[in-house]
Amino acid sequence: MSFDKLAEASVPATSIYMFSAADDVGQSYGISNVDKDELPDPSGKSGGACTSALLQTLWRDDEDEEDVQYSWADTLQMMREKMEEMGLTQTPQLSAARPIDANEEICITPPKCKGVKRALLIGINYTGESNALNSCHSDVRNVKEYLIQFQGFQRENMLIMMDDGNHHEPNKQLILDSLRKLCEISKSGDCIFFQFSGHGGQVKDRGGDEVLFPGDYADDGCITDEELHSEFVARIRPGVHVLAVIDPCHSGSAMYLPYTFRDDEDGFVANARFKPAIPGSALVVAAAGGKKKKEKEKKGDKKSKKKKDGESTGKKTKKSKNGSKEKKKGTEPEEDVAADTADEEDGEEEEIFKEVERPEPKKKRGLLGVFGRGKK
Repeated sequence: MSFDKLAEASVPATSIYMFSAADDVGQSYGISNVDKDELPDPSGKSGGACTSALLQTLWRDDEDEEDVQYSWADTLQMMREKMEEMGLTQTPQLSAARPIDANEEICITPPKCKGVKRALLIGINYTGESNALNSCHSDVRNVKEYLIQFQGFQRENMLIMMDDGNHHEPNKQLILDSLRKLCEISKSGDCIFFQFSGHGGQVKDRGGDEVLFPGDYADDGCITDEELHSEFVARIRPGVHVLAVIDPCHSGSAMYLPYTFRDDEDGFVANARFKPAIPGSALVVAAAGGKKKKEKEKKGDKKSKKKKDGESTGKKTKKSKNGSKEKKKGTEPEEDVAADTADEEDGEEEEIFKEVERPEPKKKRGLLGVFGRGKK
């Protein structure tokens, strides 16, 4: 099977794009253990160079009275110039689910989008750590403002995670749960914007696999590029438009997208780090709706016939569509919880999972459910 066919099998959705920063050879921060390690020592403490460069480019475009439109290639070139002005050696990179013409107009959201626009924005400063950053929270606030002001996003359809004590904590489990939830509720015609500003690295003993450092990395480990692909990319439905900005220093292949483009290369090329999934493998199963999960449920049904309902666990069960018994999960979304953890400036923030610990809110506000109620 050709690379293109394998890519299509692994990534069913065609409109997935990711801006990231690719380091030159020899500059990557290598970690030896994906489950336990220290934060990388950044060349600067600000972080967010890719986000900053992209926003400066897009904001100038959208505020231009002459309505100048930039292509993907134009955007990358201007981002690189701005990053060079910052004294950085990183090169901005665009990854995609399919090869595209880089001279086409950049598309943050389709101009005729009639679906729901949702965003997951994550900024981690690692407050109190020796290698803390200081601008990742600002990145999130700036992106939020841009999406609302210029791209038509509604605040209630955004989930913001920051380690500032006022928002959902950016821990590994909640990040992965939220990405899966986005895939579950987003349908053809909808849009997703995903941003991660924080630390990243590469795993020495796993062929340079790239990882993101969540807020609880010391306890629960990092988020690998394989996890981002299987839990997010491979689950996105065809027809959903996705744009991601993954902003650690080492994030060129963070989502395992099959094609990459840099403004110093000639067109899109196959991503050397992409591992095409063979049909029937875990990645393809995830995209197809969880075949392995269904097989496990069937095995569980046979065992349950020998026991009374709920006898072994004491938990409530409910019937699925195929008649099998399923455990009632403790992470079902809960709507209309009375307290909001957002800053005054952030307005209303949605409820995600009732298990999530929150700081004492500054003000009581009604919450609108998982990523809002789908207002367009």
